[in-house]
Amino acid sequence: MLPLLIACFFAGCTITAISPDLTDDEIPERWQAKMSAAPVSDRWLAEFDDAHLVDLVTEAQTNNYMIAAQRARVDEARQDMLVVRTDRFPELSLGFDALRRQGVTADSMRILGLRYELGLDADWEIDLWGRLRDAERRAYLSFSAAQAQLARAQHQLAADTSGAWYDAVAASQLLELFSQRLINLEQNLEIIERGYRQGINAALDVYLTRDTVERERARVADQQQRLREAIIALQVLIARYPDGDLEIQIHLPVLDSTIPVGLPSELLTRRPDVQQAWLELLAADVGLAVAHKQRYPRIGLVASTTDVSGELTNLLNGGALAWSLLGNVTAPVFNAGRLAAAEEQARARVAQAEERYLDRLFVSFSEVENAISRQASLAERYRA
Repeated sequence: MLPLLIACFFAGCTITAISPDLTDDEIPERWQAKMSAAPVSDRWLAEFDDAHLVDLVTEAQTNNYMIAAQRARVDEARQDMLVVRTDRFPELSLGFDALRRQGVTADSMRILGLRYELGLDADWEIDLWGRLRDAERRAYLSFSAAQAQLARAQHQLAADTSGAWYDAVAASQLLELFSQRLINLEQNLEIIERGYRQGINAALDVYLTRDTVERERARVADQQQRLREAIIALQVLIARYPDGDLEIQIHLPVLDSTIPVGLPSELLTRRPDVQQAWLELLAADVGLAVAHKQRYPRIGLVASTTDVSGELTNLLNGGALAWSLLGNVTAPVFNAGRLAAAEEQARARVAQAEERYLDRLFVSFSEVENAISRQASLAERYRA
């Protein structure tokens, strides 16, 4: 049986379902749009030169409920990693039994018996095929993926908070602009009405100007609601009560310098969402190895020692102890294909994770390409 075990051992070490052609050959050397390939700055928030925005982003990172939930998810994954790691160590358990027996003989005499037993058991599975080691590695990869997901959520929250803040600033500026326009139109209406009373202007001029004033008044009311909704959206991100009451700083930044975008190949290590998808793929692949090794024999050691006494005070008096040491080998013989189906399920999960990784990768490329093109378009619109 030794050659069979050796063959199973080496076969179990090389199990994988990740496509061998999953390489970076399709990653271009540069972005399609002409843009500076300088290194990406990690301090992009400081480029806005807005201390209030920095405070809002910090408040959001501290108080946002979804970020708190994601931190708890990371803690859960960390504890799961520790739980899985314990399977590689012996398990000790201490047991205490007390037995009291009573019987009646033919002459109605009672017989009483007391028996106390204290035992220590040890159970250890020898990880010959590396199944437990793979399970620990899978838990570590899942923990790393949870960390990457947290980093992704934090980056997205910073971007959403910045966008919500400047949406509110823009809505406030538009409200001021529409309000000033309404004042101008009301003054114009007053002039036209005065001219109508003097016989200079026709009634149609008055009716048309009044219509323009009322349309602008409706526009101001609509913009007031838009401003309130923009403030509420920001308050939700920073975990404040959404009452629509927030002091808005009337200031929009002017970014006259180009934004360095780095190289396409750097996207693999710079984007937490791509890292998360890759780590989840690796975890699923290791999970396939675990499912494959479930079909191998298991070798375990079981040791126990017990002390039995009829008196509780004499239970640990150093008398004779009973002990046993048992080695066992168990192998699945027939389970109606359950383990084979579980392995195929794990293989299918690897295929799904691989497709999700590729989708996330190319979606990330498209987001950067669109952002570069959008930046050039916005610069042209601003100059115009």
